[in-house]
Amino acid sequence: MPESWQVVDLTADPTSCVRFDRHAVYLGTPGSEQNCPAGLTGRTEALLVQPYQGADAAGTTVSAIAHEVVATAPGIRATATYDTDQALVRGILAGAGLPVGAPKDGAAKNPSGRGSAGKGGTAGQAPVAGAPATGAQAPAAKAPAAAALVANAASDLTNHSGLGFDACAAPDNATMDAWMSASPYRAVGIYIGGSRRSCVQQNLTASWVQRQAGAGWKFLPLYAGVQAHQIVSPDTEGRAAADDAADQAVALGFGPGALLYFNMESYKVDLYSAKVLPFVSAWTSRLHERGYNAGYYSSSSTGIADLVANQGSGWAMPDVLWTGNWNDVVDTSDPKIPATLWSNHQRVHQYHGNITETWGGKPLGIDQNVLDVQLQARAPGRSLVGVYRGSSQLFAIADVNGNFWGSAPFGNLGDVPLTGDWNGDSKDTFGVYRPSTQSFYLTNDQTLVAVSQRLGAAGDRPVVGDWDGNGTDTIGFFRPSDARFYLTNDNKNVTVVVAMGEGTDVPLVGDWDGDGRDSIGIYRPGTQGFYLSDSISQGRVDHTVIFGDAGDKPIVGDWDGDGTDQVGIHRAAASGFYGAAKDSGTLVYSAHFGNPTDTPIIGRW
Repeated sequence: MPESWQVVDLTADPTSCVRFDRHAVYLGTPGSEQNCPAGLTGRTEALLVQPYQGADAAGTTVSAIAHEVVATAPGIRATATYDTDQALVRGILAGAGLPVGAPKDGAAKNPSGRGSAGKGGTAGQAPVAGAPATGAQAPAAKAPAAAALVANAASDLTNHSGLGFDACAAPDNATMDAWMSASPYRAVGIYIGGSRRSCVQQNLTASWVQRQAGAGWKFLPLYAGVQAHQIVSPDTEGRAAADDAADQAVALGFGPGALLYFNMESYKVDLYSAKVLPFVSAWTSRLHERGYNAGYYSSSSTGIADLVANQGSGWAMPDVLWTGNWNDVVDTSDPKIPATLWSNHQRVHQYHGNITETWGGKPLGIDQNVLDVQLQARAPGRSLVGVYRGSSQLFAIADVNGNFWGSAPFGNLGDVPLTGDWNGDSKDTFGVYRPSTQSFYLTNDQTLVAVSQRLGAAGDRPVVGDWDGNGTDTIGFFRPSDARFYLTNDNKNVTVVVAMGEGTDVPLVGDWDGDGRDSIGIYRPGTQGFYLSDSISQGRVDHTVIFGDAGDKPIVGDWDGDGTDQVGIHRAAASGFYGAAKDSGTLVYSAHFGNPTDTPIIGRW
């Protein structure tokens, strides 16, 4: 390592702040009571080397979006951060004998960002990347991502009217308890991710969030990503930041409905506004598609004033503004924001910063805030289309404009494609049903199997849905021999059996009444009739729609993003997707994607 870098022994001083905004090497395990300055942002080349007893095989992961390289070897884990010089820190790791060859990019597994094939064209014109799984065996199983611990109250967790603080590192439980008892604060700002997150987050886990929520704390989840002068591709980078922020939020227990803030430090508006505005618009739009509310923190005189000046210019604007204006005025008014804008409980004011306060005997470096935030949970965005190419076992998906967005190989020849939100993060991922073994294989990252389950018997037809309204899809099947649906809430045990339709009907699943729970339905090819039930206990017909022509395949999607599913058809000859209005045969949606031989898929990517 360079001789000028500071070496910090964390065993000798457990309160040392592990901060990645300066060149240093930190040795040991970060303490739970780090003494960190408030308001740090930014990353440069630095190292944290700590003992590690995990069972992971030796290897290296690189996260380009977090600017982080993690090398693991028996007994040791080294976390290296960087700003512009990844080669420097990888050279240091290599010099220490740690594995750095052929790194796996942790951000590259999820093709919901625009793939290497680029934007434009259809899936029929897109190159095929990678090789599908072959043979009789499915990929090795992997545990699913952490489910949202408090998903049902996600919007409540980020709503608050009153005082709050933010700190560079999430405080330990003892400090949070002391401050809850003695301080006037009831909301805490936490940095959940991003390439500009400066402090190591030793305490920030899903169990910490759950514990603090139970104690009565509210939260301001901050994502410190690419800054104005670093933006190159605003739309791509804004969407990628939103996806990463949502993924980090889910892992911590903040389900869809929560409010996530992007941390944009002060910038020169005349130089960077043209990049910041589309970036913030993409951040906002993508979070809305994922079912999250979007917040934005910046300086009152630069980033906030820039958004205000361009309100109504066509860019998607965040739901809440968090303004940095250290004027010591404890209210949410701001001279740069007209009283008529962001006026419906949509403001946070950071009125003072970089101070140390002590409550209950626990000192902490903080910035001070006052909040007036009361938002409703947001339904995930409208459904998007895609296809499954059985000949090459390739899933390909479209963006909101029907252009190719990304692709991933998964499954074996003869598998039936599935899509669903298997881990409650409001984003659908791929899966397959293998008729030869009556087995389901579901992935949370489009690559590795998170759920592997055998269910049903030969001849059954797979279905997936969120039967109990907990935000997570589970599996089931329709048995033509008795025209019954068999549904699980845990991907293992059938808890609901309900008869509907006839054995020759096509089973359907959707949330027909917008109550947040899926129910069943059937499509009768002979009459092009859709018969839908709002119940999974009776199988009665509550909605009837006649739509399409003979030979069409039925599809289901939320074509307008209102939280209610509607029916539609896929017409192979035209590679066309056509959606009907609720309880009506009126055409309200159309898209063309893929090849005539592809199988249609629908989801929120």
